Amino acid sequence: MKQVKIDYSPLLVSRYGDHYFENRYSNNPQRIAQFKLDVAYIKKFIKGGVVCDVGCSTGEFLNFMSWTEKYGMEINEKVIKEAKKNRIKFDKNIFTENEFFDVVIFRGTIQHVDEPFRMMKMAYNSLKKNGVIVFLATPNSDSILYRLKLDLPFLSPKINFYIPGKKSLCNSLVNLGFKIESVEYPYWKTPYRNFFKDHFFFLLNIFSKKFYKHSFWGSSMSIIARK
Repeated sequence: MKQVKIDYSPLLVSRYGDHYFENRYSNNPQRIAQFKLDVAYIKKFIKGGVVCDVGCSTGEFLNFMSWTEKYGMEINEKVIKEAKKNRIKFDKNIFTENEFFDVVIFRGTIQHVDEPFRMMKMAYNSLKKNGVIVFLATPNSDSILYRLKLDLPFLSPKINFYIPGKKSLCNSLVNLGFKIESVEYPYWKTPYRNFFKDHFFFLLNIFSKKFYKHSFWGSSMSIIARK
């Protein structure tokens, strides 16, 4: 099946070498546990349809969505080959289609793209009426930890462009024509939570110039908006 080529900048491509994807071959138990929670969250709003995962990696997340038509977008050619083994298709995406997808997913990816607002606009155009855009594992710059340290444990400055906050991201989505359906801040049920360590490190972060990386309330957000 033909693959649609996207003109990513060489500098951007170089920053997503094979090492970046080492823990994305369904070989990370915490990621797998979180995938199941994220799929359950999506199913509250839509049960099935045609999905496009922006930054789909090896297709490990889409493997947990029992949908027949699954498309992906990815920057690394090696992991694209792996995703194809997982029956992810690359001949259609948010740049090529209009009113085609039922769901467009940005799972931990909106902070990595150099044109986030264009991507969201193209996602809107590519969605069918009543389709949904989904943000998962998304950093929240409105969170108390980010406001305190101007950092979060899953941020990487060299590959991050836009650090969204709940207010700014929701406002952008509304201005593009979406209606916000849900905003959640996963923490308590996530496999990354370590309640006592997280709160101990948070106290250390209050009094130290060093950044102690840890999960915390509100640091990550999930947002679903409907066209």
